[in-house]
Amino acid sequence: MKKTNKPRKVVTRRDFIKGAALGTLGVALYGKGGNLFAGSGPGVVSFAAENPQSTVVLIRNEKAIGAGDAIDPAVVQEMIDAALKEFSGEQDAAKAWAKFVRPDDTVGVKFTRCDWMRVHTEQPIIDAIVKRVGEAGVAQNRIIAQDGGLPVAKCTALINVPTVKVHTLTGIAVSLKNYINFSPQPSKYHAPSTNLGEIYLFPEVKGKTRLIIVDMLRPYFGPGPQINPLHRWNYHGIMVGTDPVAVDSICLQICQVKRKLFKGEDWPITPPPDNIFAADKTYKLGTSDPAKIKLIKLGWDKDLLI
Repeated sequence: MKKTNKPRKVVTRRDFIKGAALGTLGVALYGKGGNLFAGSGPGVVSFAAENPQSTVVLIRNEKAIGAGDAIDPAVVQEMIDAALKEFSGEQDAAKAWAKFVRPDDTVGVKFTRCDWMRVHTEQPIIDAIVKRVGEAGVAQNRIIAQDGGLPVAKCTALINVPTVKVHTLTGIAVSLKNYINFSPQPSKYHAPSTNLGEIYLFPEVKGKTRLIIVDMLRPYFGPGPQINPLHRWNYHGIMVGTDPVAVDSICLQICQVKRKLFKGEDWPITPPPDNIFAADKTYKLGTSDPAKIKLIKLGWDKDLLI
């Protein structure tokens, strides 16, 4: 990497929040060692790899949700494949998936099944991921799709499949929060939640996250703990990335914009989701620098909010 004498900008928490409000969140990913897993193709890097820019793909399709909030599995599969092809730079879905999982992997598909707030990962998204992982050559007995109790130590690869919800204890719950039950003491990461990022650094977790595929079909933007149906909306989206800081930052912004539109005035998320900023500055999982994100938006753009 060519050295420069230019001073590096220090991004403060205030910069981060301002960036979220303006809609120009970004992530630069710095670390050592290149790709964290063998067999990855050129151009595909995990969240801790050296890269001056983090790419996140957001895809939306108005046909993904039909009458009665029914999810169309075929449309969901098409959305995930299209987003992954864009993210990987491959024109074929099978080649795209092959960049992230190998036939000799044991793959944990970590979805969200929260009985408390009841904003679950939609089953068609889980099914679509499991199908493609199997088609990539991973035997069915080595694909473990689970929330609580997922045997993460047995897995060689993880696919993080969270939902999006404003959360009464952590501010927002997306990819960082989805790993909370990998800890034997989940309550340790609630209120304050600035230590959520350390879960990614547990020996049985570190370096295993190959993909983050976010269920943004029906996010929740209101306060908890009880769900108010007025605060859940059909966004018709799916997000793909590898950096939890970038992913959670963008989801935070979309929810914050939705809250303001709903109320007609500023409606800050409380408690402040400081775990995102800490995941950057303390745990080095990504960076919240708003100048270094490449957000690729595909598909339906009505009420995009970003």
